[in-house]
Amino acid sequence: MTPALSVLIVTYKSGADIDTCLALLAASRIDRAYEVIVVDNASGDGTAERIAADWPGIRVMAETENHGFAGANALAYAASRGAAILLLNPDAYLRDPDAVSAALAHLDAHRQVGAVGLRLVFEDGRHQVGDAGFEPRPLTVAVHAAGLSGRFGLRGVYLAGGQARAPGPVSVDWLCGAFLMLRREAVEAIGGLSSPLFLYGEDVDWGCRLRDAGWRVDYLPGRSVVHLQGGSGSNRSARWLDGLAGVYALRNGGRRLSSPAFFAVPLWLGFTARAAAYGLLGRLRRRPDLLSKSRDMKRFAAHLANTVETRSR
Repeated sequence: MTPALSVLIVTYKSGADIDTCLALLAASRIDRAYEVIVVDNASGDGTAERIAADWPGIRVMAETENHGFAGANALAYAASRGAAILLLNPDAYLRDPDAVSAALAHLDAHRQVGAVGLRLVFEDGRHQVGDAGFEPRPLTVAVHAAGLSGRFGLRGVYLAGGQARAPGPVSVDWLCGAFLMLRREAVEAIGGLSSPLFLYGEDVDWGCRLRDAGWRVDYLPGRSVVHLQGGSGSNRSARWLDGLAGVYALRNGGRRLSSPAFFAVPLWLGFTARAAAYGLLGRLRRRPDLLSKSRDMKRFAAHLANTVETRSR
């Protein structure tokens, strides 16, 4: 029987997360036949072998090199057969057993929708900024840098505030690849799941290309998926900025304000200001969480400053 849905999972040293991910997927109430394809990006830690042994119904592609997120998903997509494709991160947990069916039902009901994503949350239920958003343009970057995303009707790079708590579907430009359901017809329209980006930003690239091809990209805030994303603590990696910078360059090449400086400088100013504000409030209110945010903002600002300095040499 040809499956109606193909679930594609890319692993890289994901042994701590993958069993929970697969167990919750298996326990989900999915109302049609589906297949699961796991591509292991040369983890070298026995992840691929363990999945093959413990989950005999899953197809495992054990690669000898790391293809990155887009490259590995492209391999899995080429081997898949479903009319709907679900990209699922190993650290994305389907605590809601009806989450997948809800996304499928939305695709069924709206033929113009090429991609569907759900609200991503931390384990404590807090919204995870970065689960959806809008095309990285000078204006959206400036709005994000100023901390005004979702305020006064402004659109930043990421959905924030009331935008992510809307009562119904929200039309966006892109969705996070941690849980990203795609219509095969739409994927074919953009030439598959390839991307010039190795890690971070591929999902933004895909979403914007889907919109370019005339497909709608919908975010469903009423359903959620737990995404660990390295946990909810501090010391967040700044590598997401490199991915976002890559998409900014792809989407704005040849246009006014396309210089990398128009990406980096507003964000550097915004992160620097927020670092100072969070630090002051954290000390005055004795709030460790605000002090943690201040450290994150400082790290992001420093990363951007180093990037601009390196490119100017």
